[in-house]
Amino acid sequence: MKAPFVFAFLSAIIVHAQPSVVPGGVLNSASFAKNSSGQGTPVAPGSLVTIFGSGLGVTSAAADTVPFSTSLGGVTVTFNNVQAPLAEVIPAAGIVNAQMPFEALQSGQGTAQVNMVVTFNQQSTSQMVTVVPSAPGVFTLPEGAGYAVLVNLSDGSVAAPAPTVPGFTLTSHPIARGGKAFFYATGLGAMTPAVADGAASPADPTLNAFVNVQPIVWIGGVNTGVMAPVIFAGQAPGFPGVYQVNISIPDNAPTGNNIPLQLQSADGTQTSPTAAIIAIQ
Repeated sequence: MKAPFVFAFLSAIIVHAQPSVVPGGVLNSASFAKNSSGQGTPVAPGSLVTIFGSGLGVTSAAADTVPFSTSLGGVTVTFNNVQAPLAEVIPAAGIVNAQMPFEALQSGQGTAQVNMVVTFNQQSTSQMVTVVPSAPGVFTLPEGAGYAVLVNLSDGSVAAPAPTVPGFTLTSHPIARGGKAFFYATGLGAMTPAVADGAASPADPTLNAFVNVQPIVWIGGVNTGVMAPVIFAGQAPGFPGVYQVNISIPDNAPTGNNIPLQLQSADGTQTSPTAAIIAIQ
């Protein structure tokens, strides 16, 4: 009888653990960008964010429908009392992946401190999060630092050294100067027509959602490399919180297997880290 009693006792402790979030522990889910103090940099409305903490649920769960649900594994998250769509809850890693609601920043607002509340099992923790109109991050393989998912439009390969992306089975080879490609990002802000929280497309599926303010794409480093012409920047089909950016590789782009690909907000205040790289020949 002792084992079941001990198991029930320990389960009760786990279930009733007080949720907590690491100070500054709300990060851009693509770049995981941090400031010099090791805390997350500002994030943008509509972006995917990763919340780091403890007591954030007891069972792993992932969204299996679109639009995303606002409750996953018994966990809910709000930003200024607006329910956030949830993509993933991974208690073993102490993370919750959520989408920052577009309503977190009012139209015309330059920056804001919003109150985030994470709730599990009727217990909550809160933290203030800095939100700005655009805070771009580039998705990479592996996550946070590696080759950007820059897809060559000519053959569907990823712009990384041949024959495959290191550690993955995706077909890859360096992209040529003058080639056209697209990559995935988050944190590019509001779009027109508007996309609902947790959704993967505008209400009218025949329309493409374009970002309201187009970002700058740097290849080879901000101010030290070249700017790539942006052909399209907007909602990625099928992926809530994910943006697709189509570009043309400039004829004077630097070449090599470790060329930084960075996104910068139009006003120059927010720039993705140099952690995303591509291969250009």
